[in-house]
Amino acid sequence: MLETIVKQEIIFYIMVVLTAIGIIAKLIGGFTARRMVKAAGQIHKSNHKLMRLVKAKYEHATMVSDKVQNVEAFVDKYIYEYRVFGIRLNTWSNLPKKVLLFVLLFGVFAIFESYRLDAFGAMTLGYLRWTVIFSVLLLMLHFVAGENEQLDATKNYIVEYLENVCAHRYEKVSRTAEEGETEDVPVEESETEEKADVVIPSLEDEPEEEKENDMEMRIRTILQEFLA
Repeated sequence: MLETIVKQEIIFYIMVVLTAIGIIAKLIGGFTARRMVKAAGQIHKSNHKLMRLVKAKYEHATMVSDKVQNVEAFVDKYIYEYRVFGIRLNTWSNLPKKVLLFVLLFGVFAIFESYRLDAFGAMTLGYLRWTVIFSVLLLMLHFVAGENEQLDATKNYIVEYLENVCAHRYEKVSRTAEEGETEDVPVEESETEEKADVVIPSLEDEPEEEKENDMEMRIRTILQEFLA
């Protein structure tokens, strides 16, 4: 059966499919990383899904715990969990490496099997040639695309924005809210004091008739003492 697979070049077609998968994954990862860098550079007005998610989550975390202790870890989490077509971006970026490994394994297996069957014939040289071509192509894509540098730049843009813009903005908002609460308390106390000041004199005031009767009694006592 292995002889049939090698002679009918089934392994060659498998290597072609694997190489195509690696190229597509690299293109998706590179294109996505390039878009993320561009969006992160203008994160304050970007409508990118990841940027809106990070800003919303950061605002929620700040409201709950007042401050995010490790902003870089916070951003790394959402970059790692970001998905493209239902697959994590990290998986798209690492897929070409795995594809390269499988291409080498299939290629080496086909070279040894064809050498066993035909020595250094056309079949062996063909497998050797295509194994080298596919491997070099995948290696070149790995070093040329450089989405890791783009993801690092994306993280730096987001961290810088959250630490230098959002953190200060939320601090001002919370400080203003606290100052507003503290200002409300004296107003209430002053109102109660004014009410108390208004009420107390009204209780101490006496009717005019009682004042007149009191004066008459004092005059009478004075006259009685003088006549006696």
